[in-house]
Amino acid sequence: MDDLLQRLNDLTPVFGIVGLALFMTLERTFPYFEYGVERPRQRWHNLGLVLVVFIVIGTLASVLVFPVAWADAHRFGLMYRLNTPPALAIVVGVFLIDLWNYVGHVIMHSVPTLWRIHRVHHADTALDASSGIRAHPVEIASLTFILSCGMLLLGVPMASLIIYNALSLPWFLLNHSNIKFPARFERWGSLVMSTPDWHRVHHSRHQPETDSHYGCVFSIWDRLFGTAGKADVPRLTFGLDRFRGRDEQTVWRLLKMPFEKL
Repeated sequence: MDDLLQRLNDLTPVFGIVGLALFMTLERTFPYFEYGVERPRQRWHNLGLVLVVFIVIGTLASVLVFPVAWADAHRFGLMYRLNTPPALAIVVGVFLIDLWNYVGHVIMHSVPTLWRIHRVHHADTALDASSGIRAHPVEIASLTFILSCGMLLLGVPMASLIIYNALSLPWFLLNHSNIKFPARFERWGSLVMSTPDWHRVHHSRHQPETDSHYGCVFSIWDRLFGTAGKADVPRLTFGLDRFRGRDEQTVWRLLKMPFEKL
């Protein structure tokens, strides 16, 4: 089991790279939206920021892993106190990580200082796989610290974290991708998962829609906590009114964006 988890952990970056290449290829064949000639140029800017994010993730990986490993070794945290059976703890742990990320996502939208950082992700005026992990390095560092604290308190097993990371990275690429999936997949899949159509609402230019559909991997939190909504997805316009110019979407400007005026 430990060898399998280690192999899964080692393969997670590969899942991200392969997923990015796969979905960017499929977007050309089965596009949901027809984007203009400027989009390929913007993808390169997005990928430049993604490269910075991967470097930050690699640097901070131990910050996230150490508290979880310590809790595992010392049986510290809520689930250990409840004597949760190991197999059940792993499954529950995956959902708890996503719930913790959901709460963090809501807070990112609610606190002005945090929104300044998070809006780098939302400022993309079109949505495709390259948008999936387009985020500011400060956001990644902050979320890593917050998640490590949550995992320590909840007593989430290391196995849950490894499985969640292996699932979430390609899923973020999929649910941001500009691929037209079958209606059945969207209709039935969105009952549990944050499918592309479900997540597209969250990237709407219209703020009430932006402030909904916060679920990262699972949509169930939006349904449970009243942050689910409805929108005419084919008619959505993405991005933020404050940052729509082509010169505001370069890697350098995206890095500066949190420090721009609201």
